[in-house]
Amino acid sequence: MPHRTESGQTTPIRVLFVCLGNICRSPLAEYIVRQRAIERGFSGRFHLESAGTGDWHIGKGADRRMQQTAAAHDIDLAPHRASQITRSRIGQWDWFIAMDATNRSDLLSMGANPDRTLMMRQFEHEGRTADVPDPYYGGEEGFEEVFQLLRDNADALIDHLNRIHQ
Repeated sequence: MPHRTESGQTTPIRVLFVCLGNICRSPLAEYIVRQRAIERGFSGRFHLESAGTGDWHIGKGADRRMQQTAAAHDIDLAPHRASQITRSRIGQWDWFIAMDATNRSDLLSMGANPDRTLMMRQFEHEGRTADVPDPYYGGEEGFEEVFQLLRDNADALIDHLNRIHQ
């Protein structure tokens, strides 16, 4: 939970976006939410990162197809390097944003607080917690669909976190 330092300043809200391999959905979510936060004047309010529950891609860049999709929308994923969330890192984060129900379940089994482990699409429709589909094994159109879903849900997530941390 963000807190005030001795000088009275608040620390950023630490948010980790999580998918399976950290090369498609979660890095794009991180970059889209960061872009929207900056555009809305909240650049210092959040510390955003992403990670995967698996270790297959640690240190690698985002999937080429996701980089191309992001670039078509003026987002540069080139700096991204995949990392893994593990039980020992759970305490470093105020919030976890899971891309699908399996990611959320994996986070909870690592000790994440269920009240602070959200689904990226949970604000899309009242009471609906649909998954962000994994485009990795599909065609190019799946990457654009994921972009649209993440972009369409970014502001609602920012609004939710801002309401809680007023």
